[in-house]
Amino acid sequence: MLTPAHRLEAATGIAEQLGKATSIAVCTHVGGDGDGWGATCAISHHFGTRADVRLLAATPMPERFRFLLPSGAKLLPPDETGLEALRTADVQVVVDASQPERLGKFEPGYEPDRTIVIDHHAVAARHIEARLELIDPVAASTTELVYDVLLQTGDPLSVDTAQSLYVGLVTDTGSFRYSNSSPHAHRVAAALIEAGVDPEELYRPLFANLTIAELGTLKAAIERLQRDEELGITWSALDRSVAGEFGALDEYEEVIDHLRKLKGTEIAVLLREMNGGEIKISFRSTGAANVAAVARAFGGGGHEKAAGATVAGDLGEITERVLEACRAALREVS
Repeated sequence: MLTPAHRLEAATGIAEQLGKATSIAVCTHVGGDGDGWGATCAISHHFGTRADVRLLAATPMPERFRFLLPSGAKLLPPDETGLEALRTADVQVVVDASQPERLGKFEPGYEPDRTIVIDHHAVAARHIEARLELIDPVAASTTELVYDVLLQTGDPLSVDTAQSLYVGLVTDTGSFRYSNSSPHAHRVAAALIEAGVDPEELYRPLFANLTIAELGTLKAAIERLQRDEELGITWSALDRSVAGEFGALDEYEEVIDHLRKLKGTEIAVLLREMNGGEIKISFRSTGAANVAAVARAFGGGGHEKAAGATVAGDLGEITERVLEACRAALREVS
């Protein structure tokens, strides 16, 4: 399958640089999701036999994605060991992010002349400076773009590589239910299945492994669920007691997905006060409202249909500010 023409030059240049490198440091954004970690692990699997691939974890990798890691791989946190691994790498790769603040404590270690960015989010005003970049908001996932890069190496994809790419694609398209499920995304999925991916085998680690803590968090969110019936906003605000009882559960997306499914919802919002006091905000849009723009107003970002932010402050006050921003976004599109 051919890489889209507008991506070919960038994909080829990145493939050449990674192919020549003897050491590669790969990092996804803080709160890494299936797409970010899928892209990270795909690069590690594909280039790990010829280069020292160092996997950086700006925040801990969610348990549900750990099966993607290469055997014996170590995740390096943003301590002195991780920062040294980043500083000494021939190539520094950022996947699924293009904003410097999304790199967390790793941000100061990046040098533009050694940095490669692969991302499918729209480029913000303040973005990571890089020697090479492949950024295309039209792509369904960052793993779709990584797939384009790996094609240019001429080497066949291993089953492990294909599986990592597929996880990013299936999670970022909502199992091919979202509007970014383009014909090309389905063609990529078909190619990955032909490379050995078994969709049924991936179902259990991705979607059928909920813990009691996750179900408890979902129960708490439903108990606190509130609605703006006029504008179609569904939200739930979880205070620190929920994180204290069940854990922070940074990337438990099933909660916000359940809120989004409620009939009549135009925007779903989940606010979680974490153990450290920060408030994580998740946004989902089911219609024309651009929640990425709402998230940016709170220092975050993402896609038009799915975005997030992390802020400090009082949960009640932040909730009111978020709801007002959502109402303004809905009134604008109506």
